[in-house]
Amino acid sequence: MGASFVEVSSPGWAFWRALADACTGASAGALYAFLGILIAGIVGEEALWSLYAGLDLDPIFRAGMGVFLVVAAVLGVGVPLVFVAERIAALRAVERLPSDAVPPSQFRLKLTTSPFALMKTTGTVIFWCVAGVGAFFALAAAFDEDLRGDVETWIAIGGCAALALVAYALRVAGRRGVDRAHDRVAAMRSGWQRDVSLADRSDRMRREAAPEVLVPRWLTSPSAKLMNRLAMVLLSATLASLGAFMLSVFLRQQCRNCEPVYWSDPVETGIDVLSLASGIAILACATVGAVAWMGSIAVQFVREIALSRWVSDRVPRRIDVSCVAPLLAERRAAVRAGRGLCGTGTIVLIFGWGVLWADAEIVDGRALLGIGGVLLLIGFLVAWTDAPRSRRERQAIRDVLAPGDVARAGDRAKRPEGKIHRRRRRS
Repeated sequence: MGASFVEVSSPGWAFWRALADACTGASAGALYAFLGILIAGIVGEEALWSLYAGLDLDPIFRAGMGVFLVVAAVLGVGVPLVFVAERIAALRAVERLPSDAVPPSQFRLKLTTSPFALMKTTGTVIFWCVAGVGAFFALAAAFDEDLRGDVETWIAIGGCAALALVAYALRVAGRRGVDRAHDRVAAMRSGWQRDVSLADRSDRMRREAAPEVLVPRWLTSPSAKLMNRLAMVLLSATLASLGAFMLSVFLRQQCRNCEPVYWSDPVETGIDVLSLASGIAILACATVGAVAWMGSIAVQFVREIALSRWVSDRVPRRIDVSCVAPLLAERRAAVRAGRGLCGTGTIVLIFGWGVLWADAEIVDGRALLGIGGVLLLIGFLVAWTDAPRSRRERQAIRDVLAPGDVARAGDRAKRPEGKIHRRRRRS
């Protein structure tokens, strides 16, 4: 039997892949929370001072910035470790494939280098980052008597020392893993270099032998070109709003250590109007972007279901491969929805934690923490439980439509097999 493209999955890889997607969504949510606090705080102080002061939002936002630093530190250490575990699980899942099975392009790109090389690099980076922070706390305690008597300072130093030891152990394990897995990874990639072109040729021959059918309208409308144009319009409006907002900030305070500048009317009123209008425009663009993003997920979800039912009869047919490539290579609708839920949960969690730190009574901080945690858990479970269905449905699409070696839009130029083939043609 000749080489063929086969979808890859395993319980271990599905778990770590879902956790990596949850971490990605949480990281994006933390960034959006930071930007939201920053923009809302500036607009509140500049243009809506009475409402801002009446709700007593300033302590909440200041505490929220502190929470963001804690969350960013946790994600900065935890997310790379999750991606290392996901890469190792991907290697093990691929190794269980039959010898003539070729994994999709995104899997081959993951394993261009040994996963243990990523482990080694991650351990090195974390070690030096944590060691630098620990050295800063140690120097501060050495020169400041108040910090030297503070229990939190010694807890921070001890925590940094423990993390540094873990990171160093990770670096050592990664270096040893690179040596142990070198032959396995090299042999596996050598087989791919031989089999990718064979599998692609096999799919092309199957497509040419299958009867051509009309592409279903639900697979092409709305078109990707229309969606890209709408995204560009929204992006341009967002950038213009951000530019206007930054101009209002610059007119008020022209450097970090400068005193705020107050102008005579009508310039002073104009700055307040510009700050308020640009803040509202940013909020509107964010709202429209969120609605458009959720709409794109809904469209993709409908297409995935319809395509799965369309190929359920297992009758080969030929259509334009570009119509189904995004549904095979890009992230599934469930994964995108899970990331969004995790991002939203992180935003709610940061705000709720900030409310508790500030001892504010505007809203129940514990309830917000619970809601944020539930959203994070649901987002993870949505992506995790979709993995078996994703493999089953995508493999059915490959069996019926024989699309060949499809890849994500941003990965097409990175595929190592293409570079190897070009070198062979020149020789």
